[in-house]
Amino acid sequence: MKIRMLIEISGTIDGQQWPAIGGTIEVADHVGADMIANRFAEVDGTVETAAVNPVKETAAKPAAKTRKA
Repeated sequence: MKIRMLIEISGTIDGQQWPAIGGTIEVADHVGADMIANRFAEVDGTVETAAVNPVKETAAKPAAKTRKA
């Protein structure tokens, strides 16, 4: 997943430096999803992923309760 950094992180990932704010980097999907969830990064506009655009699901309505006579 390609992400764009919203904050500055020191250190490296997979042997390369984290990019500066606004810079982009390719990371594993689970790393990108965590970075986005924590608002450290956003999806680079050129890539659509299921982790960032999840399918919206709704739960079924609960069954009506009936009284035993």
